[in-house]
Amino acid sequence: MTRETQLIQRLQDGSLRAIIFDFDGTLLDIRQTLEKSIEEVLEKEVQQADFDMDNTIQEIGALLETIQGYPLPKILLESYNIFKYITALKNLTYFKKLRIAIKIFSKYLEYSKEAVFFPSVKPLLKKLKKKYDLFILSHNKTETIIEHLEKENLSEFFKGIYGSDKIPVQKPDPLALQPPLENYEKRNREEFLMIGDMPSDIIAGREAGMWTLGVASGVSKKGILKENQPDLLINSLNELLQLIEKN
Repeated sequence: MTRETQLIQRLQDGSLRAIIFDFDGTLLDIRQTLEKSIEEVLEKEVQQADFDMDNTIQEIGALLETIQGYPLPKILLESYNIFKYITALKNLTYFKKLRIAIKIFSKYLEYSKEAVFFPSVKPLLKKLKKKYDLFILSHNKTETIIEHLEKENLSEFFKGIYGSDKIPVQKPDPLALQPPLENYEKRNREEFLMIGDMPSDIIAGREAGMWTLGVASGVSKKGILKENQPDLLINSLNELLQLIEKN
């Protein structure tokens, strides 16, 4: 039996203990927010209207995943390594790259306040809560995550919410997934599932000894998630909802 088949069976028969969700791009739909932020800044600052939006979203989305929990001084301190790989900015001077990237980041933080959850999130959480403990583990700030959840009355579904200020390290380091485990005396990692839209989610989950599920509705392209070999790869959370409802 393949790992994919085993995980589907576990999801359907309730033999997992807990499910850990990433937040941005997994539960919260950030793609339009990110695209709007990129378009507004690049069309004004960069004289190349033909930049590859999908590729730029992928690159900047991965960047935001890394830095959204950083204070601005740390972003500035590490800016050379952080911004040098954005293809749409490759022909610009370092200082212009830095200015543009920070503008995109600022726009994203502004617009992301209005980001909405994927439509299937609430029915999925209702279904899963009957069988599993649910957690959020994200590089976003805990306070920001809770604000979004409380707008839609979703906080009650989660046993624990861990933002960048409550995790010891960032994903893909598997130690990032330690806080949810601390809720249990016995920690059989084969009973835990990590769900996310980024390679860092898959790598962290796998190296922590958990099951992994990649969802391709966020920033990362499906092919990139597939390269990181999640146990199960789906297009959207609605697909997951349909899968567990088959039981």
